Amino acid sequence: MIRLVKCTLPLLLLPSCAVHRLTVAHPNPTGGPLVANSSAFGWGAVQRRTVAKCDTDLIDEVRVHQNLAQALASLLTLGAWMPTKIEYRCAKVPSGTGDTDR
Repeated sequence: MIRLVKCTLPLLLLPSCAVHRLTVAHPNPTGGPLVANSSAFGWGAVQRRTVAKCDTDLIDEVRVHQNLAQALASLLTLGAWMPTKIEYRCAKVPSGTGDTDR
């Protein structure tokens, strides 16, 4: 039993089990990635609003991570609690080059 725990525990601490990535066609990132942790309860019926903190109010890329421990928590609670990590990058304000204001 102890051997099983020793073999299983490192798997629960792996950095990522599933990563979903959403990005724009022409990336224009500014700064490093920012992280927000999110949990949904009651099969997604109750969820705290997660707001990105970008000075420009523009998002360049979003990654949703779920490690093995988070996936296991979702599985063991039959989806009643679904923890996840959201990583995003803010975008720079586009330059005015090529604008035609009429």
